[in-house]
Amino acid sequence: MPMIEAVGAKVICLSSYSPDFNPIELWWSQLKSFLRSFAPTTTEMVDKLISVALDLINPQHLRNWFASCCYCTS
Repeated sequence: MPMIEAVGAKVICLSSYSPDFNPIELWWSQLKSFLRSFAPTTTEMVDKLISVALDLINPQHLRNWFASCCYCTS
């Protein structure tokens, strides 16, 4: 730890899993909401909707998800 602190960084010990600090959880939440809004009835429809959802993600979405989870985004 001294080497980490020597460069001005610090170690933050988190629980083994915390959805509050996982930006992927925010994306999954939005993806599930997106899918539900279309109520797909086939796996092909689900695949297409996931493809569309991935195309809709932009860098600002990623930045917001990481910032919401308390990660530095500058």
